[in-house]
Amino acid sequence: MLLGVRATETYLKVDLLPRGGAAAVAKDEHSGWMEQDLEGALARAKAEKKLVLVDIYADWCAQCKELDEKTWPDAALKQWIAQNAVAIRIDTDARRKDLAEKLQIRSYPTVILLDAEGKELRRILGFQKPETMKAWLEGKS
Repeated sequence: MLLGVRATETYLKVDLLPRGGAAAVAKDEHSGWMEQDLEGALARAKAEKKLVLVDIYADWCAQCKELDEKTWPDAALKQWIAQNAVAIRIDTDARRKDLAEKLQIRSYPTVILLDAEGKELRRILGFQKPETMKAWLEGKS
């Protein structure tokens, strides 16, 4: 019965039952992150004079889940993001297909750093450890 409910949740993209484990951790670690609204993130970044950190993911992507579980929870990364960027997660596979071509997404995960005008500063592909991601965000790698 549980498998049937979970299949329905996946198909309808809704949560009918509470989740524990990695799903719950991922939601907690992305509190404060915007979801799917690149245009809104750019407007907010412009108003706050910050960068835009774009995490491109797909629900089926194992490396995306690894970023959620091992990289984004890092305290130093969370601090850097809070001080310097408006963070947003975008599913270009299922929810915002219109952005896949515009952002030239060829693989998952793709993390892009934009200025407040939407100009790409740099991008990094695949799973990255917290130290590597922080150095990349700071322009040191």
